[in-house]
Amino acid sequence: MIFMVAGVLLPAWSFAWFMSLAIGIDAYAFTFGSVPGTCFSIAYSMLIPAYFSMWMAGRLSKPYFSSNLAGFAVFFGFAMVGTFVCELISSGSFYLWSGNFEPTFAEFVSRELAYAPAAFSSSAYWAVAFIVGTAVYRIYQQAKAPNAL
Repeated sequence: MIFMVAGVLLPAWSFAWFMSLAIGIDAYAFTFGSVPGTCFSIAYSMLIPAYFSMWMAGRLSKPYFSSNLAGFAVFFGFAMVGTFVCELISSGSFYLWSGNFEPTFAEFVSRELAYAPAAFSSSAYWAVAFIVGTAVYRIYQQAKAPNAL
């Protein structure tokens, strides 16, 4: 969800900065954080298009992101579509190319049914947190304005 919020709020070059930060954090985790090497494979490179899908969902939702309920609903919809694409790319590439599985379509679907709900619930939680935070900030800004009284 960080990539999506960056897509909404920050300039276009922010994707490269956040992607570099994510790779740096992962490099630290693989080197010093006891993260098993099974997480690092040729499929790791597919995190770039996976995270880009979330960032792009943010960019596409930006024109609709306003302080009304319809704008927040569009943002939430883009968040769920972005999560779907991100999950499909990241989990699908890991399943196919990590070397940890004998890939079959049926097994992939069963794994997605088991693990994707956590990704969607996390995205939904953080999308709602961002929407609420934005709404509170905009209400505060309107109340603070000199002509508010």
